[in-house]
Amino acid sequence: FNESFTLKTNSILGTLSDTVVNEYDLILTNPPYVTSGSSNLKEEIKKDGELVNYFKVNAMGVEGLFMEWIIRALKPNGKAFIVVPDGILDRGDQKYLRKFILDECFLDGIISLPENTFFTTNKKTYIICLTKKTGKKEIQQTPVFSYLVSEIGESRDVYRFDIEENDLIEATELFNLFKGNKQSFAKFNHNKRCKSLEVSFFENNINDNWTIDKCWTNEELLELGIVKQIKEVKFNDFPLLLDDLILTIEELKEEINNLLSTNEEIFETKEYKLSDLFDFPSIKGLTKTFIKNNSGNIPVYGGRQDEVPIGYIAENLKDVKYFENCLGWNREGSVGYVFYHQHKFTTNDHHRPLLIKDEFKNVLDPNYIKIKLQELLFKQGFRWSKTASKEKVQKLKIELPINERNNISLEIQNRLSERAQKIEEIKRKIQEKGNYLINVKVII
Repeated sequence: FNESFTLKTNSILGTLSDTVVNEYDLILTNPPYVTSGSSNLKEEIKKDGELVNYFKVNAMGVEGLFMEWIIRALKPNGKAFIVVPDGILDRGDQKYLRKFILDECFLDGIISLPENTFFTTNKKTYIICLTKKTGKKEIQQTPVFSYLVSEIGESRDVYRFDIEENDLIEATELFNLFKGNKQSFAKFNHNKRCKSLEVSFFENNINDNWTIDKCWTNEELLELGIVKQIKEVKFNDFPLLLDDLILTIEELKEEINNLLSTNEEIFETKEYKLSDLFDFPSIKGLTKTFIKNNSGNIPVYGGRQDEVPIGYIAENLKDVKYFENCLGWNREGSVGYVFYHQHKFTTNDHHRPLLIKDEFKNVLDPNYIKIKLQELLFKQGFRWSKTASKEKVQKLKIELPINERNNISLEIQNRLSERAQKIEEIKRKIQEKGNYLINVKVII
């Protein structure tokens, strides 16, 4: 055993202490993904200038550090097959890692594994399949293989008995067929567990998540038995669900600790009139009939509480004003809600765009402004009978953090918006886990 493997004991970093670049043709691994202690690893990395320059992505958790190491260690055209936890795919703070993956690699496939695939671990996991690019300028044109595994050839309980059902065999066969003809695979694939996804799905969802399961409808998941299987557990396995909840909370707690300094952040603020910071362009309010008669791919936003378009219209229509990468607030409808639209869009009269003036584009964080502006509008008591009109909103003042030179501080805004996003993500994660435990059926 010792002649075949090297035990890394030179530091607490283990393999991560080796700054390997372009060395391996193939990496097969299941890196650790318990984030407890990841802050200690990052502190150790900070002590070494070479390691600081090596780990540049700011990925979260132990698994994030290993993903970066794996990609850097692969040779150009080298391949990696890695079992990763769901956090790499669905956590907002892993967006930098997901971007790094697409910048450095071709994404060949993602395979969804069922819970309890690994003994005593209820964590949801995936197999991610990568090929290292020969250069960052290479653009992926081929689709991405995806497959939902329900059974793995052994019972996923404490006993781990061999069973006949094993979707991994079929997944392997289909993946090999996919590799032979990626562009045409979707035409002859009729397997309901398998889909060929456009790479644009992953490009467009870097900031959101890469959870491939959402590409199947609830009806499809029900037909495959996946919806049912996650709602029934045996009594002996129920403690594993509690362990998973505890592990999730510990992970989320550590992420918060990584964001917070030891002391409460203290900073000065200054009031700014919204009309001094933003342009309030006039719009052409689009009617339902107009949207219906000019359908296309550009979202039209109205006064909804969530960022769901009221319809889609075609590009480059005469007299229609289009906007991109800017804020928008609800004038009517669900009055006061603010959104940061990072794509091309237009609106009806219930939703109005808000453009950062050129002189402030480098000092305002749209995500922070979204939070503070929504708080401000809610405090005004706007409602259906008291609309948040452009004339009223222009006159409002917003408090922004300033630095020691009495200038608007983008750095503080970035930190505060990151905290706010992390809090929302933590609440969502805990709600998902809580709902799962409440709705699960325990077979006694």
